[in-house]
Amino acid sequence: MGILSIINEFRRSYATISLLKIYDASITRKNNCVFFLIREGLKKKLVIIYPPEKQEFLSGFSFEKHGLLSFNNKRFKYIVCPCNGRNASMLRRIFSFTRPQPMGLAPAIGLGDRLGLATPGHIRAIRGSNVFPVLAQQSFREMERTMRTPKEVLDDVSWAVFQEGYRGGFASDADHIKREEDVDVAFQAGFTMYTVDPSDYVDFRADKYIRRTLEEKFNNLPWDELRIRKERFTKIYLSKRLILRMPNGEVREIKFSEESLMRTAVKFSAAILFTAKIYRRLKKLFGDKKFDFEVSIDEAEKPTSALEHFFMASELKRLGVRFHSLAPKFVGKFEKAIDYVGDLEKFKESFIEHVLISKSCGPYKISIHSGSDKFSIYPIIREIAPEMIHLKTSGTSYLESLRVIARRNPNLFREIVKYSLKRFEIDRKSYHVSADLKLIPKPENVSDENLEKTFLDNDVGRQILHVTFGSILSAKDDSGKWIFREEIKRVLLENEEEFYDAIAAHIKKHIEKCFSSTK
Repeated sequence: MGILSIINEFRRSYATISLLKIYDASITRKNNCVFFLIREGLKKKLVIIYPPEKQEFLSGFSFEKHGLLSFNNKRFKYIVCPCNGRNASMLRRIFSFTRPQPMGLAPAIGLGDRLGLATPGHIRAIRGSNVFPVLAQQSFREMERTMRTPKEVLDDVSWAVFQEGYRGGFASDADHIKREEDVDVAFQAGFTMYTVDPSDYVDFRADKYIRRTLEEKFNNLPWDELRIRKERFTKIYLSKRLILRMPNGEVREIKFSEESLMRTAVKFSAAILFTAKIYRRLKKLFGDKKFDFEVSIDEAEKPTSALEHFFMASELKRLGVRFHSLAPKFVGKFEKAIDYVGDLEKFKESFIEHVLISKSCGPYKISIHSGSDKFSIYPIIREIAPEMIHLKTSGTSYLESLRVIARRNPNLFREIVKYSLKRFEIDRKSYHVSADLKLIPKPENVSDENLEKTFLDNDVGRQILHVTFGSILSAKDDSGKWIFREEIKRVLLENEEEFYDAIAAHIKKHIEKCFSSTK
């Protein structure tokens, strides 16, 4: 079967409308059937051309159109299938490259896509690099705000991987898990990485307890659940030592005093038990199959000290939790959508300590949350340990999509900004941002040519637009119609290549500055 010739025959017989685009990179042959994606108007669809005897092989697909083709005196059938959840599941069953996979200790970048459209740009950014992409990365908080499910997130990525003909492998991260029940939902959807966020179980008051209260709290820790007697626990940790040899030749010793051990144990033991519970649940679900597991303590009130990191890693290891990455809270500020705020030398010193601990207690990767647009720290990361990093980005791709909106539909962009300004004080509550509304002009006073500079190249504008994504993407009018969501998608699809190029260029800057350059 001449693949291109028979596709051209399909185009001639099917293209009753002018807006038919075939994604050439998606053209794939399997079991004497030809699969490829098209876009009919603004709707993407899967086309399968097949000899009649292969009909049973394709019986799991749902389709909306079908027909016959004659080619080289042979008869073929075709079906045109919507890019829905059922067909995405079939796609993953047939083509292994559209399924996520565990990545182990490979250096990685998490690429959240809140619109479900940006993944082709992400794929173009990572081609030729040495970094493993986590193409499906969403927290349950983000999914709730965008009204998507884990399966919908993964389905969108599978279609994009197929569209781009990408065969390099990818992971899927159920990020910031705070509830046990979310594990089952993500597992059923097919996720391969699970980031547990036990911050709700951290006792942040432990740093200030008076000695009497501290001793009482320590004595009443759930020692049975911790699977150790208090006396044995104390003896082990008071004898523990970790030597860190800094690059400048300095030698640092990490060890516990009686008081620091009690404060650290009281502060983190409940969080460690929650983490272990999630891990064991996953072990039961996956059986002998592999998965990636991350522990996130970045949403804490204070930076994670070397002693706290050492304790967390040691306790998780003692309880049999095998994790691939840990996200500490670093010194300085990791605010959304803007560069790192803080002393770079202090960050470097702290980062080195965390990396050395991860090498001694693991190895495992250091995960950097809210890692997008932190360009000032990327050279430090690349110098110290680019091979031991998981850099997480998310909202920055949404901002780059708005850049295309600003260029192609300025009036829509202004309406998005107006709505975001109204929602900002409410939406900012769960984010670390310092944007001041008084420092940003009204969008109606900004010319078309200055919209990007004012709202997307400006820290205040970026933060306002970043944290209000959920309000924008979920806003409906009184009749239940989307106010922005569908119109945003329409503009981006009508300017599809420009959109992908904008995403790819921005993410590629992250990769080039943070990781080693080539495979």
